[in-house]
Amino acid sequence: MQATFEAALRGLRMTGASVDTRDLVELIVRHGKEEGELLATYEQLVDSSDNETAAYVIGMILEDERRHHRLLAEVANAAAWDRSPGAPDDSTPPLSPGIDGELLAQTRKLLAAERADYRELRRIRRQLHPFADTTLWGLIIDMMLLDTKKHATMLQFLERHRRA
Repeated sequence: MQATFEAALRGLRMTGASVDTRDLVELIVRHGKEEGELLATYEQLVDSSDNETAAYVIGMILEDERRHHRLLAEVANAAAWDRSPGAPDDSTPPLSPGIDGELLAQTRKLLAAERADYRELRRIRRQLHPFADTTLWGLIIDMMLLDTKKHATMLQFLERHRRA
């Protein structure tokens, strides 16, 4: 993962980025390096733990942390290179013009589905009380609830950026 942050630093050197952009990218790179150390710790714990429950839960965290690390690198690359020639492929795309038509309609349907999913997951969560001290089920449903909120936030972003 380090190579991705190196690409962002190379982009700063090659593009003559503004002070604000430089500060932002350097902050993201520092955070990414610190997060890389956390990733290594999580990976070591998953690999060495003889506690099946701990390994499972830490494995879920590790999946998220790997994605976070990748996303940080993509933001750093996008900021550092600012669509310049030679920019790495692994960067966030620029904000496209808003959505409309069928894409907007589907986005709205998906948002409604995510909201319904959230309500259903809450019902399931309430039914798990008798299993709270004997299973991971409550934790898993809690994580799904958080993901569902995240999905709704993402769809709302798309909806807000519809074509005028």
